[in-house]
Amino acid sequence: MSVNIHVIGWQEFELMLQSPDFISNLENNVYIIRGLFNKELIDEIKDSCLSFSSKTADSWYPCIDDCPDYHRLHNNFPGAYVKAIQHAYYFHPWNDNDALFDSFKKIFSLKLALSEQKQNIQNYMSNIPSDGPIARIVVHQYPRGGGGQEEHIDPVSPYARVQTIIQASVPGDDFMQGGLYLIDPVHGRIELDRLTSKGDLIVLSPGVRHGVAPVDPESTFNWQETDGRWIIMPIIINSDVSNDGYGKPVGLGGL
Repeated sequence: MSVNIHVIGWQEFELMLQSPDFISNLENNVYIIRGLFNKELIDEIKDSCLSFSSKTADSWYPCIDDCPDYHRLHNNFPGAYVKAIQHAYYFHPWNDNDALFDSFKKIFSLKLALSEQKQNIQNYMSNIPSDGPIARIVVHQYPRGGGGQEEHIDPVSPYARVQTIIQASVPGDDFMQGGLYLIDPVHGRIELDRLTSKGDLIVLSPGVRHGVAPVDPESTFNWQETDGRWIIMPIIINSDVSNDGYGKPVGLGGL
């Protein structure tokens, strides 16, 4: 069965969420919710990331209590869950990020509503890693000149049953080639970024094979350039303090 792409508004999407078959049908349906987030908000977050990375060295920290916010340059690490070339930023609710997390409450509420373990994760927005699953906001920049991510499927857990990706770039302006694609069992590769605009939300199943094709591969690669493909992902993950048997991409946090 081929994948259906729905380009809709938030109110129509909310009606679809009421179907008891929403999750079971997600393998064959991808939703692009048009203009859900203000473009100015998206640009403010990107500017904050650039300011943050200009003041702190790239690094990595395990997801344990008192884990700081950090950013990391991924360059096809041999041990990575999914090899990628990207500049990734990781933000946590216990680090005075109230305004940032408040901006995406709608997405976190969506994930909670679809969770199979509502009682176990109902406090995830205030959890610290030793409490259990936690909220995290991940921002990725895929630089022009070959930024991308190999084809993969994401880990699925009872509290992470949908993948939510916020488009933070303008395809055709910030980058011309490459970007997010999924594999349709009938039609093969489907390029999704070209169907989106800055501020749109993409909702898809973590179990659908997808990747990020090299972004403007003929351009000169430079980690210092600020264009390319940007996305924002509000996610719920298990911490590195306790292992509930559900994996997560080590140091990646998904797409």
